[in-house]
Amino acid sequence: MKKKGLGLFGLFLLAAVSVAVSANIPKDTLVMASNTEIFKSFDPGVCFEVEPSVYVKNIYANLVTLKVVNGSFTPVADLAEKWEQSSDGKVWTFYLRKGAKFSNGDVVKASDVAYSYKRAITINKSPAWLFKDTLGLTEDSIKAVNDSTVTITTNGAPANVVLSVLAANIGGVLSEKEVKAHEKDGDMGMTWLTDHSAGAGPYVLKEWKRKTQIVLTANKNYYGNQPAIKTIMMRDVPEASDRYLLLKKGDVDVAWQITVEEAAALRDGKDSSVKLVSTPGQSLEYVAMNASWGPFKDVRVRQAVKYAIDYDAIINKVREGFAIENQQFLAIGYFGYKESNPFKRDVAKAKKLLADAGYPNGFDVEIVTNESEIRRAETVVVQSNLADIGIKANIVVMPAAQMYDKYRNQGLQMIVAGWGIDYPDADALAKPFADYTVKQLAWRNAWLDDKAAAMTAAAGKEINEQKRAQIYYDLVKYWQDTGPFAMMYQPIEYWGIGNSVKGYDKAFEGYNVHCDFTMISK
Repeated sequence: MKKKGLGLFGLFLLAAVSVAVSANIPKDTLVMASNTEIFKSFDPGVCFEVEPSVYVKNIYANLVTLKVVNGSFTPVADLAEKWEQSSDGKVWTFYLRKGAKFSNGDVVKASDVAYSYKRAITINKSPAWLFKDTLGLTEDSIKAVNDSTVTITTNGAPANVVLSVLAANIGGVLSEKEVKAHEKDGDMGMTWLTDHSAGAGPYVLKEWKRKTQIVLTANKNYYGNQPAIKTIMMRDVPEASDRYLLLKKGDVDVAWQITVEEAAALRDGKDSSVKLVSTPGQSLEYVAMNASWGPFKDVRVRQAVKYAIDYDAIINKVREGFAIENQQFLAIGYFGYKESNPFKRDVAKAKKLLADAGYPNGFDVEIVTNESEIRRAETVVVQSNLADIGIKANIVVMPAAQMYDKYRNQGLQMIVAGWGIDYPDADALAKPFADYTVKQLAWRNAWLDDKAAAMTAAAGKEINEQKRAQIYYDLVKYWQDTGPFAMMYQPIEYWGIGNSVKGYDKAFEGYNVHCDFTMISK
């Protein structure tokens, strides 16, 4: 589904006829079904996977959290009731709210915040780069001034970057006393925190039986309003068809990861027993060309590919409408986003660009993707589109690990792939897509463009928001004109839910950046 008609943040609820859910599920309990194979740890300093992050966000409170306000991700108060930024943009002072307690009843202190952040840096797991590289934090950067005040000295990153990172899972505040009580062989509590919790969020991790179920219960000491849903249970159901059947029978309230066909049936009203909730996903799908390889060295050839692609067909046929037209590297709702979709399928224009570049009869190219069913289907459409302008694309499907190994070494000619977003700011996307010096996507496609890299770096240091936004507007235009990427779309995430469930749409507005179980009721 294209963005037109959805509004900027386009979260929508498609409801069918209401039916009663199974009487076996109490009104204060939410039962969900998902494939939980990806769950590895509930430790906020370790967890970096999308679905588990939803639970961590509800178990731990942060200094700040993110909400969708007027269509944009906006930092708002959580454990910190207010904060100040120094004139040079580097030093932040946070003042903790009074009365906030951990689930064990202990008062949240600035020393707990300092401990949590230093611990995340010390254990140095997957999320640590957000603190170390993005904000430039070290253990000496975080200081507890007194019980209610903490200071953080950054590298001068823009305000929205700092607050967005602090709102991520890695910014979850742990009880220092509780964690230290469960340390084992100097592991800073990592083993225990894999399947236990020590937070101040609205829920507590009560149980995790691997490959069976995960249970959260309401934190009776939560500083905010007590949630209507007291127990959240995630049942491990590996097969999508089984999850959908359980939803239809009323044995679960929410089915995650249903198929595109099942979601389309709910959207189209073909199934009257349940409803569909959807929201723009925090990822992007793209076609990329190696700018150092043969014909792709010429910007006109790269532009020809962009005009050859039938974006509408990919969105409406491959994705069954569960995607938003978005042809830039910024996601909807992010700082600096301004709608810009300049490319439409134009075979004549694409052929002329190829001829002008010296390839009137096209050329042969290898296009690689992974084993994902959707990616393979997208690649077939792209192959057909390229054939229409004379480019003969040979599709090679690789296991993801093999594909990314070659990709990271600039070893692919062309690829169909996607990119997940680590924090909701333009900086998180401009760096991988436009700045080759960070050795991510621009580097993998050998787009060694110093102008784009310099613009990205400048925006990443600019603390004046108006000037910073303008840099991103200019960078997006330059990137679209000259870069090696054809951005296909921004996906739409969706869930099947029982008709008795209320508030799920607002609770998951902006998934997975914003997920708030306290907004759900029955």
